[in-house]
Amino acid sequence: MFKKIIFTISFVIISCLGYAQKNMNDYKYIIIPKAYEFSKSDDQYQLNSLTKFLFNKYGYDAYFVEELPEDLKSDRCLGLIAEVSNDEGSLFKTKLEIILKDCYDVVIMKSQIGESRVKDYKKAYNEALREAFETFQNFKYEYASKENVEAKPKEEKQSLTYVEVKETSKIVETKIKPKHVTTKTAAISSNEVKQELYYAQAITNGFQLVNSEPKVVMILLNSSAKDVFIVKDKNAIVFNKEGQWMYSENNGASTIEKKLNIKF
Repeated sequence: MFKKIIFTISFVIISCLGYAQKNMNDYKYIIIPKAYEFSKSDDQYQLNSLTKFLFNKYGYDAYFVEELPEDLKSDRCLGLIAEVSNDEGSLFKTKLEIILKDCYDVVIMKSQIGESRVKDYKKAYNEALREAFETFQNFKYEYASKENVEAKPKEEKQSLTYVEVKETSKIVETKIKPKHVTTKTAAISSNEVKQELYYAQAITNGFQLVNSEPKVVMILLNSSAKDVFIVKDKNAIVFNKEGQWMYSENNGASTIEKKLNIKF
């Protein structure tokens, strides 16, 4: 089955724009417009005010366009622009999605789809927006300026180096297994590692996987096979095997396979 998947993917030709992995923590501010594209007036149903309120409540620094702080006025790239998308094709539900874009109109983060079945528009928009905002509410946001990153203490760097060496040591031990350690035992140890939860966010030609920092950790590109994605910049694929998402990478000498915990 896996060989058939590889065979199918080998004939898929995908061209896409380069994608720079960016982190929410790279941005200091959230810019809130006075109206969204689907709105008929400024701050209709107080949706824009609610967006600003929620971002500020959960640790972000949000401003309306006309009240930006001086450093953001002089450098708009310090902030992300918040947009709210309304799925007007849904007859019985109000569906909203919060989208954050940088100063180059590149999507940095998308929320989950917030839904409401309430018939009253104001209540429905309020309920759907709050549900969509749970994505940002659950992330651990902390602005990290370039100055702060460069000023990290040496002790932290040393700790990181130690971890890297320790992990490298594990890899060597796995390759040069003592005679009393069987392949089966090694496989069990690998599967016992706790799986990190990744959120799949739709992008052009596929999805981006984001962890809880939030940070983009992997780009999945669509293929012609169902539930099979090509990993950008890797000789690897992600596919669904009996309800479990699997990552498989061919490094030339062997194939590395591991489970992924992905929430679409």
